[in-house]
Amino acid sequence: MANVINLPVLPEGRFFEEYISAYFQSGGYYIERNITESQVLELDIIATDYNTRPPRIKLIEVKSGDWGFSDLFKVRGWMCYLDISDGIFIVRSDKDKMEDFKEKARKLNIVLISVSDMTRAREVLSEVVGKTDIDEIDIETWRFSYWVERNLLKRLNRYKKTQKGKKCFSALEEYFDAVNNEIFFIDNNVEKAIRLYSAFEKYPHISAKTGYEIIGDNFDIAYDRLPKEVYEDTYYKCNYNAIQISTFVEHRARLAIMKSAIDYKLYKEAGIGGKATDKFFVKMLGSDFEIDLLNILPESFKEGLNKISMNPHFHRYPIFWQWFMWIFGGFILKDYEEKEYEILSQKTGIPKEEIPSALESYEILFPQNDGWFLDLSPNLNIKLMKMFPVPFMGIGANYRRLIYTESKKFEDLKLGGTHTIYELKKWNNLTVDVLSVEH
Repeated sequence: MANVINLPVLPEGRFFEEYISAYFQSGGYYIERNITESQVLELDIIATDYNTRPPRIKLIEVKSGDWGFSDLFKVRGWMCYLDISDGIFIVRSDKDKMEDFKEKARKLNIVLISVSDMTRAREVLSEVVGKTDIDEIDIETWRFSYWVERNLLKRLNRYKKTQKGKKCFSALEEYFDAVNNEIFFIDNNVEKAIRLYSAFEKYPHISAKTGYEIIGDNFDIAYDRLPKEVYEDTYYKCNYNAIQISTFVEHRARLAIMKSAIDYKLYKEAGIGGKATDKFFVKMLGSDFEIDLLNILPESFKEGLNKISMNPHFHRYPIFWQWFMWIFGGFILKDYEEKEYEILSQKTGIPKEEIPSALESYEILFPQNDGWFLDLSPNLNIKLMKMFPVPFMGIGANYRRLIYTESKKFEDLKLGGTHTIYELKKWNNLTVDVLSVEH
């Protein structure tokens, strides 16, 4: 039997912020959330619009509590600091003389939106999202996905505090901080990609190293795969262990590298200032040296980037991979394969016939000998990514239940394979555990 957990009917606080984020994400934006620069600022949402080339960035601040003019000026200050021209300030409550606030916001190049009545949320948010036909199932599923991420990171923080003898938890937290926070504040996209790739190389096979350390071995040894018992605990028993966190961090890092590399290509193509610059000067022994930053990246990655950029829809790959990993759960139901591609096309703007190329891009940029996908048929009629966090596979399982059945019951999915339905329920149940345990 599949377990169930529900979202708050009226989102407040963090849940309201995640509702707004989910609305933008469901509307076709690439979303980055909760970005912090120590002692300087904390950004709620950064939305990247890949409908334009180069992409256009929007800074979105969300307030579910009290707010005032000072918040508008704070947002404007962040926009200046980050060189972002578009600001959006979304509040949960109105003020007296609301039009005066909106006019002041307009002068600061900020769109002020009030969602004081959740029944009119679609109407008011369409002003800034640009779409009114957003599926409620998508919004709900993105909210669950964010909730899973939030709870995984909470558990990582608790592991770090309570298991101080383990190196893996500090390393994972540092890795995530680099990927989610530190790199964002680098303006040059080539340098950003290089810093991300350097972090990627600093923590090679971190899930394998974590797996061995949690059974008592040395974290610093160069392991390249999980120990058998940890792999079985993670993927056969679907237990809520540290590997569910480490695999999430690893895939988030790869996606961040992909996005930065693609952004570099798009800004360079447009010839826009510092974001397009692929050379910089360093001083050494009293002389200036010009260094081509892109040449610092591994040859295989540069070749891969050049290869995927030949596809006319490569600029939408960051959006594709956010949807495929964090909503579709990193897997394809083979019984619904044509429909899966059709829906991925609708959500990401990539033509259906180009979805296989989008799926291949991960392997092209991050090659491994036996590929990134496993075909588990005939017992499981599923094709899935290797070493993927099961809680997000549960998000994907629940999404299929919602979009492919009128009854919203797993049993009514038309699936081949003797164990397919059992696995989907098992994945779903772990996701409910993740949501419940930190609730």
